[in-house]
Amino acid sequence: MKTKRYLSWLAVAAMILAGCTPRYNPYRPGTGGHHGGHTGEEITVTNRPDWKVKYEGRATFDNEVLEEFLFTYTGSQYFILSTLSRADYESFYQSDPQKLIEGELKDLRTIAENKNVAVKDMKNVFTKTDKTKYFDIMIHGSYLAFIVECDAKGNPTYNYCVSEIEVEEEEATPSYLNWIGVWTVSDGYVGYDIEISAFENNHLYRIDGWETGPAAGAVQMNEDDDWIQGRYVSDGTLSFFIQFIASYQDYENLGDVDYMFVGTYVESSGEKVDDFEGWEVAYAQSVGDETRLIGGCTEYEVNGVTYNPHYNAMHYSLFSYKNDAWTHFHEAIPTFREKNNYVIDMVRTKATVEGDRTPVHTKNYLRKTQPRVHVEGRKLTR
Repeated sequence: MKTKRYLSWLAVAAMILAGCTPRYNPYRPGTGGHHGGHTGEEITVTNRPDWKVKYEGRATFDNEVLEEFLFTYTGSQYFILSTLSRADYESFYQSDPQKLIEGELKDLRTIAENKNVAVKDMKNVFTKTDKTKYFDIMIHGSYLAFIVECDAKGNPTYNYCVSEIEVEEEEATPSYLNWIGVWTVSDGYVGYDIEISAFENNHLYRIDGWETGPAAGAVQMNEDDDWIQGRYVSDGTLSFFIQFIASYQDYENLGDVDYMFVGTYVESSGEKVDDFEGWEVAYAQSVGDETRLIGGCTEYEVNGVTYNPHYNAMHYSLFSYKNDAWTHFHEAIPTFREKNNYVIDMVRTKATVEGDRTPVHTKNYLRKTQPRVHVEGRKLTR
């Protein structure tokens, strides 16, 4: 049985060095719309014709299928890659390259500061010696790919280039299609009917129904955000992983919040910890006629001693910057029980769950950031 699996695709997606981030402060990607300004000096934004970013399609890197990009960069500073749809470019940056440059680099500096890492040493910061890089799987469609130049501290030079790229969807394989459908997931006390649908053939799924229905109560969040991504792994398993969904302004009495799907484990001290880093929380595996959701394993260190506890739950959670604390929607959630080898049963059902899994939305909270971002991960080991 695989008990400890780290997600290399998340590590490549985030491309951030593991730093000294306190565990209470979650990774906050992509605060599009919050842009740095200048102090009155004249700014010249230059689209460099001698720079290029080329999308090469999908390739296998470090035993994982990832998106491959080729860079042509002739500057003497540093640069990052930013990919987004034209609609998001219009929505978050008003189709203004200066706003994109300032917004992306402001986020870069914030993440570096939170992780106590120099900007120039972050894994998503490149130099002209970098010609080829691999990133996480993208959803099929049309994108704009930007090279954004910065100095060693992440300050903009306002030089950039942009290319239009197209990501094509593959034909779904039978093993990928095996997970699509409605499943009842239960620990014997609490259960949900989840619906798994195709999101990106052979790579990603959309999973609806977690923490909804009679067993859970009402999830008070935007309708667009009441689902999670799952990942198809080449060994035929379905991975449930920690993920950032969105940030919201002025959420009830919690102020600004980050909305995430996290894993919970118990430290050696007995304290419950919500893990916002990119570990795999669980994976679904079918053996013969039996399908199980198996709890994953995380890692932390105290006084030089390394611990590897299993996750005992996974759930939606809000991190409040006002209160510096996590808030959960529900107390009753399925748990991976140690005496059952951290397993939750999964049974395929033909029953519809459309009525049960419809959440209650109390308010259309203002989203601050582009959703659906994978957070930092570790090396995949088997």
